Amino acid sequence: MKTLSKVVLALILTIGLALPAIADTPGDTDKNGALTVPWDEFKILLDLDADKIIMSVETFHKLLAQTGLKYPPTHLIREGNVVLTRAQFESIVSQMKAPVDGATGRPVDYLITKATYDGKMNTFSTSFTGTFKIHVLKDDAYVKIPVIPMAIPLEDITVDGKPALVISEGGYHTIVLSKAGQYTVETSFSLASSLDKGPNKIDLAIAQTPITLLTLELPLKDIDVEIPQAQQVLTKPVGNKTVVKAAIATGNNFSIRWRKKVEQIEKIPAKLHADLYHLLSIEDGAIVINTDVSLNILHSEIDAVRLLIPDNLNVLAVSGEGIGEWQELTQDKRKYILVPFTYGKKGSATIRITSEIPATETGMANAFSGIRVDAAVRETGYIGVVLNTSAEVTVADSDGLEIVAAQKLPRQIVSKSPKPLTMGFKYLKHPYSLVLDVKKHDKVAVPVATINSANVVTLFTEDGKIVHRLVYQVKNSAKQFLQIRMPSEADVWSVLVDNQPVESSVNDKGELLVPLIRSRQNGNNLQTFPVEVIYAVVQEKFDWLGSRGSTLPAVDLMISQIMWSVYLPNDYTYHHFSSSLEIEQMARGVNIFAGAKRQYNEQMMRELARSDAIELDALAPDKLKGVYGDEEYESRFRNIPMPAESQKAQIIREIEFGGTISKEAISTVPNSLGVLPIQIQVPTSGQVYRFARTIINSDDPLTFEVTYSRDWAAGMLKWVLIVLGLVIVWLSRRKFQKPWRWLKESIKTTVEIIRKNRAAIERAAKSTMTPFVLFGLAVVSMTVSVTPALVFFLLFWMSAAYHVMNFRKRKLAERAKLRAGRAQEATDK
Repeated sequence: MKTLSKVVLALILTIGLALPAIADTPGDTDKNGALTVPWDEFKILLDLDADKIIMSVETFHKLLAQTGLKYPPTHLIREGNVVLTRAQFESIVSQMKAPVDGATGRPVDYLITKATYDGKMNTFSTSFTGTFKIHVLKDDAYVKIPVIPMAIPLEDITVDGKPALVISEGGYHTIVLSKAGQYTVETSFSLASSLDKGPNKIDLAIAQTPITLLTLELPLKDIDVEIPQAQQVLTKPVGNKTVVKAAIATGNNFSIRWRKKVEQIEKIPAKLHADLYHLLSIEDGAIVINTDVSLNILHSEIDAVRLLIPDNLNVLAVSGEGIGEWQELTQDKRKYILVPFTYGKKGSATIRITSEIPATETGMANAFSGIRVDAAVRETGYIGVVLNTSAEVTVADSDGLEIVAAQKLPRQIVSKSPKPLTMGFKYLKHPYSLVLDVKKHDKVAVPVATINSANVVTLFTEDGKIVHRLVYQVKNSAKQFLQIRMPSEADVWSVLVDNQPVESSVNDKGELLVPLIRSRQNGNNLQTFPVEVIYAVVQEKFDWLGSRGSTLPAVDLMISQIMWSVYLPNDYTYHHFSSSLEIEQMARGVNIFAGAKRQYNEQMMRELARSDAIELDALAPDKLKGVYGDEEYESRFRNIPMPAESQKAQIIREIEFGGTISKEAISTVPNSLGVLPIQIQVPTSGQVYRFARTIINSDDPLTFEVTYSRDWAAGMLKWVLIVLGLVIVWLSRRKFQKPWRWLKESIKTTVEIIRKNRAAIERAAKSTMTPFVLFGLAVVSMTVSVTPALVFFLLFWMSAAYHVMNFRKRKLAERAKLRAGRAQEATDK
């Protein structure tokens, strides 16, 4: 028992509760009633100087809850109790958290728990007595409590039967209380009302309370009373009066309305008015009909509605608010569906029906005669037709229908279809019919995958090896493999899809089958993913003179755009390129001696290729010019506009080429499963030439061929041709004497003419009108011939320059003369 008492006392002290049993123990008590015990006395009380502390499991877990530890420390269990060493117990106590002050504080200063309004209606007013149950929680302070809105004139207000302190504040009559405790506040007030004339209602603004009760005595009999804010209103006739009682929902006001009771008359049968909205969706093999049946039920409630349907109509689903389990039945050789309601329906109701009409074998004469609401007084409707297939739909016959423009159909039909409607009809009564002919056409196969762009880099080595790197940006929705018609002698090094190695295969046609993934969807668009193939072929080595070419493998997808970069060995001159693609301008034509060369710095290229991901923005023009030997790094094509982004993407592929070959080349090992990475070092120096093309089908050839020679051979040919030309000129010198004499005579005659007319030419040149005359002649000559127009424009600029220089010379002379005059004056003085 002694041990148990210690355990209980330890728990009580730990969780911070009062200790009435030891209230006389020396210590301090704060204003909140918490007892503080000195640590020395606490140790004596629990015998903490002992080696072990014993407590129940429940107490142990309560102590742990005060620390917030997720897992209990190591402890012993003996005879159902927890045994802790003194060090373990002190460790737990040191981790205990003090209770938050706000957790034990009062939530509010006061509470209005209940309000009761007792009213009695007189001829011109209604008197009310409001009784409020108020609990003040705050002590030794004044508390302001709003009870009645200021819009209501008070007659009297008391607190526990004594006059109350009242102020008007914040739109309310507010009482002031100074002590904690429970109070009863009574108020008396009156509202204007009339028994003789309307309106027959009373509106009362109130303060929000959890419980609000109303009792009202009306000096009227045989009346119906409504209080919208009350869930239930009880009325009790007492003589010529009516007593109303109600519980009001929490709010700021309530209204009381009354009227004389209407004499009960014989129940009138319900009347149905129906508007039907049909959307006919033409699908493959069927016409799917989505129908909204909008009912207006008058006079009385109905428990079910019966709909007449055509024989060729199959109902798939019936839904709507308060719709029970529908059933299909046949009566008098006519098909009906019975739609029950889960409760009596009156007013507006909507039934949604999904049905279909199987298409005929030929697709002709698909009749729709509508859904009819049985026992409807009036029924009208609209029909819209939408195509969800490639078939052609025409109206074979219609009866009882009026054609309506599709854009003028009600929103109940238009909003059901994401596609534009093709036909619209309206009917005012039954019977009606619509016969549609659905003519099916052969469907056009559309590609399920495409290649947005292809970037190809090909390296020719001087010893005859050719390495290709093909990167296709693919969009794929359903295609399983990309088929690539590889050369029979090709050695495939690497196949990657979305930057991940994959195992490819070869079909019986020798085509490489690359497994594809499905493109990720971004809204309505498919994102592209890269498919990369690296392979090599071997040809004869380069000779001192000859031609060399290559053909890219065809793929079974259309390519929107391709750029092909070709690395050719240095120390060669490439005289002429021919290709099924467009050749960049720097490589067009025939270059007999030496064409333009784009040679890049391999060391700088490898520095750029070291980064794991090369960004377009990081490729500054100065860096690119350094890579390509200060030559123009961009290509210009005459007939194919290549955006800067596409060209930079191709340049990235070129820069990545060396790193990809050396770091990521993958080769299939014979007689083994899977693929193994190997390190292959391939020199990537050379001259770079580019080719481009758009819209490539699978049968379009992608080839190029170049005629080349060694640089020394081209240089030798150049000097041979120069010497040969000089020899020809020397041997034919007599033939050039006559043209030479004519040229000399022409120049001499021209000089004589200028000399004789020198004065006139000088006057014309000095005239300020000469530039204007020459400019006018140039403009007029442009309509006749370009050559004289250019001559006159040249003379115009020469004349304008002459006059500007002459004007400047005059100004300088005038300034010099002025300075000389001033200097002379200063000397004279």
